[in-house]
Amino acid sequence: MPELRIINPRLISSFIFAVFLVSFSKTLFSQENCSQTDCSLANCSANCSVNCSVNLDKIVNIEITGLRRTRPHVARYHLDKFLGQERTALDFDEVQAAVRETGVLEPVKEELIETENGLILRVTVRERWTIFPAPVVMGGIDDFRIGLVFLDTNAFGLRNNMAAGAMYETSGWMLMGMYQFMPVRSGLPVWNTIFRYDRRERQDLDRYETVHRRYDINRLRFSLGLTHSITDFLSGSANIGFSNISLRENAGSFNQPVHGAMHLSFNPVLSLHSGSRDNFFDSQQSISVGYHYNFAISGSSYHQLDFRGIFERSIFPGWRVNIRSGAVWKSGDDPLFEGGPQRAQVDILPSRFSARHYAGLSAGIERHIVRFNWVTLSVLGSWQAVFSYGPILGRQFDQGPAGQLRFYINRPNIPPVGIGAAYNIYSRRFRAALSIGIDL
Repeated sequence: MPELRIINPRLISSFIFAVFLVSFSKTLFSQENCSQTDCSLANCSANCSVNCSVNLDKIVNIEITGLRRTRPHVARYHLDKFLGQERTALDFDEVQAAVRETGVLEPVKEELIETENGLILRVTVRERWTIFPAPVVMGGIDDFRIGLVFLDTNAFGLRNNMAAGAMYETSGWMLMGMYQFMPVRSGLPVWNTIFRYDRRERQDLDRYETVHRRYDINRLRFSLGLTHSITDFLSGSANIGFSNISLRENAGSFNQPVHGAMHLSFNPVLSLHSGSRDNFFDSQQSISVGYHYNFAISGSSYHQLDFRGIFERSIFPGWRVNIRSGAVWKSGDDPLFEGGPQRAQVDILPSRFSARHYAGLSAGIERHIVRFNWVTLSVLGSWQAVFSYGPILGRQFDQGPAGQLRFYINRPNIPPVGIGAAYNIYSRRFRAALSIGIDL
């Protein structure tokens, strides 16, 4: 007679408990997997139907159509913030604003597409015109310059800025190139590289346009820089550079500096800035302070401090206050490093006026005249004053009225075309000037 074995009750209990654990774990895994990774109606169980109904009403993907040059990740960066938003929370005006925020795209159509996994935000865009030639024309009684710069504000489809150009003037010619790398993600700095070479005759004038120095130079400059937005209103930048100035023999030279110079430079700048817009003008308010240390490989080292301020503010519809100021101070007395009055923000002195220190102010009222699709026309009247100091000319103060007819090119956004005149009450001389495009 076979022996009858009785199964150990503990083994039966262990087996039942193990089956329960496997079944319960599988149920939990199914619910978690459904709620987190696959909420399609075909794959969901009744246990996660609530989760599926919520996820199906959220944006799970973004599609962008209409791109030609712009890289998809550049276009998506400003739109990724809408991922996970529910249908009821989405504002298509905000989507359009995000597209325009790229600076290189215009919104055409926005729509929500329903899928079994959720909503797809499909955005159709049109790329802006970003490659264009910018003419440069600067003219006055004592100087004339003409040139052409080619600009691309969406270089290689990365929203980077690139420029290359040449300019001819009455005293010589110049070549330049610039590339600015724009970050795709917030928190990263903008960095740029700039190259410039000029070959020209330099003349240093006084307020009466009398020539005090004349000599020929070759100048080469190269720099690398970073700009970082600390807050919405505060930014900082720093540049390191190399420059070389060599003197050329010229039978007509006189009072020429003793030697040229080769420098390594460091230039930190701190800026406060804000902007406003109305139906007539894009206005800005900004202050920047910079320091230059120029270490001489050959020649003499020197320090430099810069200040620049702009205050534009509408006071009545079509009317705005326009105040600009600038100052520069340089150590030492080498005439090779004197400069013109452009940084003082004034027009009443000759463009080849030469001094080492400046402090200038231009205050006036600008009146909007008419606006077309591509151009805004205005007239600006101002009073200008400037203090200057140079080793040869000494200390002097100049002031007088100035007026300008301005044409703002709306697309692309470049500096205005200006036609105007200024009168210096001390030298009793008028200065007529024409400026078109970018001042190189």
